[in-house]
Amino acid sequence: MRLFFTSLGKRKAYVVAELFLVYLALGIGLIMLGSVLPELRAAYGLDYKTGGTLLSVQSVGYLAVGLVTGAASVKLGQKRAYLALYALMPVGFVMLLTNGAPLWLMAAMLLIGLAKGAITDYNNRIMSEYSGGNATPLNLLHAFFAIGACAAPLLVLLCLRKGGNGWRLALTAASVLLIAAFVFGLFMRMDSGRPAEDYQTPAGGGFGFFRERLFWQTTAIGFFYQAVEASMMGWLTSFYVDSGVMSAGSAQAVTSLLWIALLIGRFSCSVIAAHWRPWQMMLVMCSGMALFLALLICGASLPVLLIATAGLGLCMSGMYGTSISNAGDTFTRYPASMGLFVTITGIGGAVAPTAVGLAADRFDLRRGFAMLLLAAVLLIVSAVINAQYFKKKA
Repeated sequence: MRLFFTSLGKRKAYVVAELFLVYLALGIGLIMLGSVLPELRAAYGLDYKTGGTLLSVQSVGYLAVGLVTGAASVKLGQKRAYLALYALMPVGFVMLLTNGAPLWLMAAMLLIGLAKGAITDYNNRIMSEYSGGNATPLNLLHAFFAIGACAAPLLVLLCLRKGGNGWRLALTAASVLLIAAFVFGLFMRMDSGRPAEDYQTPAGGGFGFFRERLFWQTTAIGFFYQAVEASMMGWLTSFYVDSGVMSAGSAQAVTSLLWIALLIGRFSCSVIAAHWRPWQMMLVMCSGMALFLALLICGASLPVLLIATAGLGLCMSGMYGTSISNAGDTFTRYPASMGLFVTITGIGGAVAPTAVGLAADRFDLRRGFAMLLLAAVLLIVSAVINAQYFKKKA
């Protein structure tokens, strides 16, 4: 790792510092949205359905921006494209503070989703280029997001102690940090975007992955996982508060526990991956997710909810990266397959939070969360089918 930083030089080191700062700010800002959702809904008089729609709109923006990031780098240059799309994030946060009209809030969440998708694309691509494909700097980059995510609920908790408008103070603090990262980025000298032809699907790539069973198995696993993850990240604090087991302050602290478990799990998975195959890891993680999700939904005491939250964090931590590894060289042989994989799996993350919100409006949030058990069961089924495929292949 030290060799990586010493090899960068001043210009690239500044860019890497910007990537780290932006991911830290994103971790704080994005997780804070779920943490303040109960207060935001109460302040603007929103029902569960509208709250779920806001979370889903953010996922839609995350999916849509993948169509423009490459072209934007070509047309504007990588630095201008990076900053222009990232600027949508603080704009969206400011919009959340200024008006409570549902359409206005949806527009704000769309901008936040667009910025999230663009920064995820650019940050990972730039870091991968600078590190020559070395996974360690990439893991460190994602660790900064997790650190911000751990801090977000605690920051919200401190702000809520200031009174009824504490959620506004929290979002204002996140906006200031997001703007500071933008200003810091103005002074970097980032490499210009790659030539336009680099963003085109190679003629030899084709669409042969449509006939590959492994691609569809991996996509099914990603789809159901994203459904559970997006709902958990957006609704978890609301679930804790509405369950009546925790106060608002305790709910923020326990939400932070989820991200601490995720951070620990991500480092643990990198060690376990050296000894286990991806399909074996996913069998265990998918089964664990279903078990701890059921425990969360049925739990009526604080110790049970703590165990369920930590267990979910550990089981969810390595799912996305492991599912990518599960596909082997499919994404390398067929460049177009990655775009379709991200789109299809992202639909799960876009639809599920709204479904939870609709069920919560009709019944309650606990029963809304119970709908996620269906996704968890289908996740296990997909993982079992995937395991049987590899066993037969062996």
